[in-house]
Amino acid sequence: MRLLNVGDFNWMTGAESHTANLSLFDIRRKFSHAATRAGWLVVEFSDRAVARAAAPLGLKALGARTADRRFLQVVDELRPDMILLHFADAISNAALIEARKLAPGVKIADINIDPIWALKNQRRLAARKGVADALFVTTAEPSLGHYAGPGAFAAFLPNPVDPAIETARVFETAAPTHDLLFPASDDEPREVGGGKMAPSLATALLAAEVPGLRLLAPGVGDEPQARGAAYFKALSSARMGWSLSRRASVPLYASDRMAHFFGSGLCVLLDRRAGFDRFYDGGEAVFYGDLPELAAQVRRLIADDAWARAIARRGWEKTWSLFHADRVFAYLLAQIFEKDGARDYEWPCDRWTG
Repeated sequence: MRLLNVGDFNWMTGAESHTANLSLFDIRRKFSHAATRAGWLVVEFSDRAVARAAAPLGLKALGARTADRRFLQVVDELRPDMILLHFADAISNAALIEARKLAPGVKIADINIDPIWALKNQRRLAARKGVADALFVTTAEPSLGHYAGPGAFAAFLPNPVDPAIETARVFETAAPTHDLLFPASDDEPREVGGGKMAPSLATALLAAEVPGLRLLAPGVGDEPQARGAAYFKALSSARMGWSLSRRASVPLYASDRMAHFFGSGLCVLLDRRAGFDRFYDGGEAVFYGDLPELAAQVRRLIADDAWARAIARRGWEKTWSLFHADRVFAYLLAQIFEKDGARDYEWPCDRWTG
């Protein structure tokens, strides 16, 4: 079987300035790994890099045409059985229609891991309607079926962990340098308890409630974001990870940082409203309802490190048993290729339609 995996795979084209901008934890990379381990021939195509390289003086239309042309050349040469699209905005729907002519029977799936309430993301969800066979979204929301075209479906996709990426086992570390890790990419308000607050305020209030808290918060306030090796180091240096997503009231939605935390062996703190107690019990993750309860849990975990390490180990074991990238990829294949879709997984396996 042959997979054409389309997304921004960090091909260096001169667009980056101060950083290589390597997205080492992205789901597109994990699916490439899983497909390879399953015996697939995987070709990665970076649509944005091709478009940027072919857009002198910022002529985006020229770049987009080149990306389409190069994409179809790859389709013609590879004749893939499946095409996965990861925010592949530079590839037009017309090119996807042509791809079906070049590779009869090919299945096309659009992968979307962003928050579904953002208008920009809703436009992306709708963009492939009528040309993709499947839309996979990291939110368990049946109404997403209206973004699927005739004969297509939308389905839930859990964030996977990969043995080549989440390599730490922090529960084995006797004395990590930090108590709590909370990385962020911006200061946009997030749901905490009954309201919203910016990460800078949330971390300040938490630190005030937990005297002596050794908090590592890259990307918050004046702290630089942790990328690449710095992020690997951050994951390995804290006992706990605070999985604070932009919204906690959306079913089974979480930033993929939650998978990074669990997969690296941290003791993970979760807002109970998102429904992840479907997978983890109180001995595998720590749940809270508001900031005071979160602070109380953090104080207790700091006071009893053996308990924190035990929770971290059990959460790590559960995560690898459920959300290993190979298993999530097998689920995706079943949803796409099996007549009745996927069965016997712990998360919603419905195929939602409009």
